[in-house]
Amino acid sequence: MRAIATRTLVIALCLLSVIAIGDASADPGPKRKVVVLEYRAGSSALPGIADRVVSALSKQTSLGILGPDQTRVVYGDQLDGSLVKCAGEAECLAKIGKKVGAAEVILVGVSELGDVILTMQRIDVESKSVSARIADSLAEGAAPSDAQVDAYLQKLLPPTDFLRYGVIDIVANLSGAAVTVGGESRGLTPIQPLKLPAPATYDIRIVKEGYVPYTTKVALPPDGEIKVEAQLSMRGGESWYQRWYVLAAAGVLVAGAGGTAIYFATRSEPSDRVGITGVVQ
Repeated sequence: MRAIATRTLVIALCLLSVIAIGDASADPGPKRKVVVLEYRAGSSALPGIADRVVSALSKQTSLGILGPDQTRVVYGDQLDGSLVKCAGEAECLAKIGKKVGAAEVILVGVSELGDVILTMQRIDVESKSVSARIADSLAEGAAPSDAQVDAYLQKLLPPTDFLRYGVIDIVANLSGAAVTVGGESRGLTPIQPLKLPAPATYDIRIVKEGYVPYTTKVALPPDGEIKVEAQLSMRGGESWYQRWYVLAAAGVLVAGAGGTAIYFATRSEPSDRVGITGVVQ
């Protein structure tokens, strides 16, 4: 009978989750502040589950995440007592979120009814209501895998929360040069900074007739910005780095550095290689 009651409770919670998600409004801002709190109904199962949720959200989203410990610093030592008084009630939890300046509260609940019941509620602070809820039943002694935690969060939060971006700002010494990033044309210089999915690696190529093409590759981190300063030189003629005294000085530097590579530029044609160790296209 206890197992049947447990399954019934889980099914009911899952149905509530579907209804809540269906009624959710437009996706909120992907950089909003979210507090993750933990409430236990007399259970010691799944130790550290809230910290795992915080870690997963920090890695996969651009949300501003406060875990239980960080929230306690801002809210005060009375946080645990407030959570007990709230007992999972949305309006009460929204007040905690408001006090710490959060837009949402994610409440991770752990209880036991034979099996371990893990619930997650997403509470909108402004409306003081539950916007999504998920629940799962786990065997005693079992714990969700990292993949399962990720799956819970992807059901709980809107898809836009899992899209992360960075910015590549490309500045060239010439106007009218064609820019290609990640194999896609981005127009002619000067161009506006590019907001692109991250983390990712992008090949950059800048070309203009009569000039040596510029190529490079950058690794763009989430929420980061990379500035690329491209110097295109004219084809033909003697470049500054081809003069004998520059090459001689470079040879001294290479020898002095114990064979350390020296890079003058990122170039794409073999004819532009400087004939010393460590100079690349």
